[in-house]
Amino acid sequence: LRIGTVAGEPEYQFGMLSFVEVSDDGTMYAMDIQAQEVRAYDTQGTYIRTIGGPGGGPGEIGQGTMFVFDDGHGGLIVPDLGNQRVNRYGPDGKPTGSSPIALQAGVPTRWGMDPSGRLIAQLRGLNVPGMAALEEGDPIVAYDTTGAVVDTIALLPKGQTLAGTTEEQLSMVLFSPEPVWDLDQSGSIYYAMNDQYRILVNDPEGALTRIITREVERKLVEESDKNSILRAMEEQFTQFGVPPAQAEQILQGIGFAEFYPAFGLIFLGPGETLWVQRIRSARDMAEGAEEGFEFDAQDIGSPEWEVLDAEGRYMGVVTLPEGFTPVKVKGDLLYGIWRDELDVQYIMRLRVNRSPA
Repeated sequence: LRIGTVAGEPEYQFGMLSFVEVSDDGTMYAMDIQAQEVRAYDTQGTYIRTIGGPGGGPGEIGQGTMFVFDDGHGGLIVPDLGNQRVNRYGPDGKPTGSSPIALQAGVPTRWGMDPSGRLIAQLRGLNVPGMAALEEGDPIVAYDTTGAVVDTIALLPKGQTLAGTTEEQLSMVLFSPEPVWDLDQSGSIYYAMNDQYRILVNDPEGALTRIITREVERKLVEESDKNSILRAMEEQFTQFGVPPAQAEQILQGIGFAEFYPAFGLIFLGPGETLWVQRIRSARDMAEGAEEGFEFDAQDIGSPEWEVLDAEGRYMGVVTLPEGFTPVKVKGDLLYGIWRDELDVQYIMRLRVNRSPA
C-alpha cells in the first residue's frame, strides 16, 4: 500500500512526514511535522480525519513535533516539544487533556512507547542556565501520566557530532559516533554507539541481558569524500538561497571523523528479529548520479539491512526500496516513510514474506 500524491486532494499531500503509528485495527496515523497535524487513514489508505493543527491552544500542535503514539484505547498521545507538553486525544480525535514536559531534566530528542503504555524518551543535556547538563550521557527515561520521570532504563554515551559552539560558529564533526536505539514488543531496549557493532540489550527494568557483537570493517572517509560532501552542501545552500558569506561560515565549521559509522539505524523487525542498517559512503551515493548528489549527514544509510535473530545470530540481508525508512512493524507488515526521486513523501506498507524454516 502507498498513500500520498504529488498533486490532488490535500488530505493525501504531505509536507514533511516524521512518523507513522499503527493501531491494532490497522488504522495508520501520520505525523506531518510541517503541517503540525496528524492524519488518520484506514487499512485501505482512505483518509479518515485530521487531528490537531498548528498552534498553542488545547489540542493544537507546536513546531517541531515529530511523534505520535496509539494509547491502546483508541486514542492518541502526541509529545509536543514546541508547547512543552504531551497532548492526548480521544478515539474521535478530540483533545482530552495534556501533561507538562519538564525540560529542566533534559531535552527529549527521540520518543518511544513501551508495551505498558509508558512514554519513553532519550534526553539530551544542554549547557544553559536552568537545564540539566547531563555530562554522563543521554539517559533513556520513562514518564508517568503526569509527566514525571519515574525510571531510567538505559544510559547512552553522548553523541559527538556537535563539537562545540561559539557566538560566531557552530562546529560539527560529521560521521562522529552517535547513539541509536529501539524498543522491542516486550519493552526491552536495544542500544549502541554506531561507531562499533556492539548492541546492548536491557530488559524493561533496565538490567543488561545481552550484548550483540559482529566484526565489521568501517569505511575510511577519504579526501575525495570530504570534497564531494562539501561541494554537495554548498550546492544545497545555493539552492535554498543561503547567503554566500553565511554558507562559507557554516562550511568552515565542518570537520570529518576518520571513518564512517559501523552502521546506520537499528530496527526491531518481524518475528523478534533485529535489523541493522548498512552505511553508504559519499562514493556510493555519488556513483550513478548524473549531476552530483544531495547530502544529508543524518541519512547515509543504505537500503540494505542485516537481519539477526533474537539471540543475535546473523540470518542474512534484506534490501528495502530505495528511499524507504521503516518506522513500525505489525506482524509481518512493515510500515514506513518512502521518498521518491522528486523528494515527495508517502506512507508505504510492505509485506515481509518469510521463507519456510
